[in-house]
Amino acid sequence: MRSLHALKSFFATQPGTAPIAGDRWIVAFSGGNDSTALLLATASWAATHGVEVVAAHLDHGLDPGSSARAQSAARLARQIGVPFHAERRAVNSRRRGGESLEAAARRVRYRFLDELRRNLGASGIATAHHRDDQVETVLMRILQGSGLEGLAAIQPRRGFLSRPLLNLPRAALQADVEEAGLDPIDDPTNRDEAALRNRVRHTLLPRIAARYPSLPDQLTRLARATGEARGTIQAPLLAALRPRCRLSPFAAGSRATTIVVLRSSFQQLHQALRPHALALLHRLAAAPYPASRAAVSELARQLASGGRLGCDCGHGWRWEEHHGELTLAKVVPPTPRFSYTLKPPGEIDLPEVGLRFRLRRGPVAAWMFSQQPLRAGLALKLKPGQRVTIRNRRPGDRVQPLGHGKSSRLKEILIDNRVPRTERDALPLLTAAGRIVWVPGVMLDEGCRLGSERETWIAEWVPSQESERRLNRYPGYSATAGPPTASRC
Repeated sequence: MRSLHALKSFFATQPGTAPIAGDRWIVAFSGGNDSTALLLATASWAATHGVEVVAAHLDHGLDPGSSARAQSAARLARQIGVPFHAERRAVNSRRRGGESLEAAARRVRYRFLDELRRNLGASGIATAHHRDDQVETVLMRILQGSGLEGLAAIQPRRGFLSRPLLNLPRAALQADVEEAGLDPIDDPTNRDEAALRNRVRHTLLPRIAARYPSLPDQLTRLARATGEARGTIQAPLLAALRPRCRLSPFAAGSRATTIVVLRSSFQQLHQALRPHALALLHRLAAAPYPASRAAVSELARQLASGGRLGCDCGHGWRWEEHHGELTLAKVVPPTPRFSYTLKPPGEIDLPEVGLRFRLRRGPVAAWMFSQQPLRAGLALKLKPGQRVTIRNRRPGDRVQPLGHGKSSRLKEILIDNRVPRTERDALPLLTAAGRIVWVPGVMLDEGCRLGSERETWIAEWVPSQESERRLNRYPGYSATAGPPTASRC
């Protein structure tokens, strides 16, 4: 089976992509020819490696036959012997202002896949993009006037996403499906030439290739060479910018990394390198797309003005300046108010931050005398049966950090500690007797200072399964020490 051979080759040449025994892997499954070939190959490989494969189907609701195709996809998955998960998300009702139907469908589809990955605790997602898709994409990017980033086209790997069949032509996938005796689903929306890709696939590319038969190979080589050139540029840009990854364990709603670089370092780059630098930083943040052209121009204008910087860069991402640092972060809705009470010792889940809080008694240890983002030793003076509260901030909150002779506004403490505004509402505050005694990663209350006691209260945050998997993507993270707030990407 050609697809199975390509899958094995992909795992061999892309270290860290192969799931291991006990893992779950998601295959994006439309039921069409390409995704059926991928599901066949993945199911065959997984059966001998102790990996569970899930076929994920999104009904876009773009035509009257979409529901019937979802049912057919379910039957195909049963034939192959793979669990099937389907959802319907009407793309038309989810389009953003000025967004094409193609772009909206792609955004909704990838969001569905990533949400399913997180919900199922899967280690990765595979899509059935192949060599013909790559050729079409390069030609589309040329038509759209793309630069280096765009001409690199479809990449074999990006974050949790893998494309193991990228070197195979469509005909090879079709042959695998025919040999398996399966009847894939025909999606009529793939012939609608209102979509640019369909026009390129069915009209433009065949006409050009008829006169220049080597064009598909040339476009494939162009994408490969451009990807290599991008990699060559990346090394000096990383050295010049020294980007840092900051991933708050409490910003559960974003599921995204904040990238931080010095404004002065970025401004020292040659103008011609800045678009490439922005594209690189967007990739490090796992943003789905580079900054739009309008955003690049606006960012250049604000940098030249020397004033405060703040710039939306498309697809829900934003550049801002804080204390001489440029930050790229995903814009997420503010965390809603939450408040939980706990009778210690005990533990409680906080779905708003995706973590579990524990409060227990334990011996005093050396680590308690240095600030730990996710755990603390607290000399709490609790009466029998007295409860503690875990909540997020409220207007007028005041705190008295260790070593401070008087209380201060919590807002000022968060600003002084450079906690981004987007993360402040997600911070879970531990309070006792109406007093804030611990702000994780920021401060301990002066009244909870450890003295000569041998045993004390230990408060700690334990990542949920998904948070653990997410945080462990970054070197230097441990469940007790917290994320690498100043590490290199």
